[in-house]
Amino acid sequence: MASKQTKLNAVNILISNIGQAPTTTLQTTNPQVNLAELILDEVSSKVQTEGWVFNTERDYPFSPDSVTGEIIVPDNVLRIDQPWGTDYNVVIRCGKLYDRNEHSYVWDKKQYLNVTWLFDFEDLPEAAKEYITIRAANLFAMRATGSTEIAKYSQNEESIARAALMNYECQQGDYNVFSDGADVNPLRTYRPVSALWRY
Repeated sequence: MASKQTKLNAVNILISNIGQAPTTTLQTTNPQVNLAELILDEVSSKVQTEGWVFNTERDYPFSPDSVTGEIIVPDNVLRIDQPWGTDYNVVIRCGKLYDRNEHSYVWDKKQYLNVTWLFDFEDLPEAAKEYITIRAANLFAMRATGSTEIAKYSQNEESIARAALMNYECQQGDYNVFSDGADVNPLRTYRPVSALWRY
């Protein structure tokens, strides 16, 4: 029966790329398996940091602490930003939400922010797991052997996997070139009827 890609399967693809036998568990002292898992996590984090429809949320609520007024940012937040048109400028500092305009960690009300999350490998869509695995396999082969020749997954296959992920992104994101989407800034295009003075 067909099954979804697991982290164990992905690690086995990485180590098989340099001719190593597959492992039955990630709980091992095998240095190649440990390196493969580290590289898989590294690539997964980098890819997710780009921000995709599956790990990005708009206007996500963050509530300040009732005593300190500070907002603690969860560890799996990769990126955070204020919605377009707000009068504050947020960044993450010391694990807390910081307003660069007011130079303060203190908030007097709930904030609705745009967030990019870091998810575990097995919680990602298949298109993302496929691209991350192939990209990590190439990187692992180069780091583990010091040679680019041993890599079985070519740049062409990595590009195909990236294109499949982009196709998933476009289908799920419902993006368009008009002004009726959440990801479009409400800026009006040039209209002569609005620019010309009429007597």
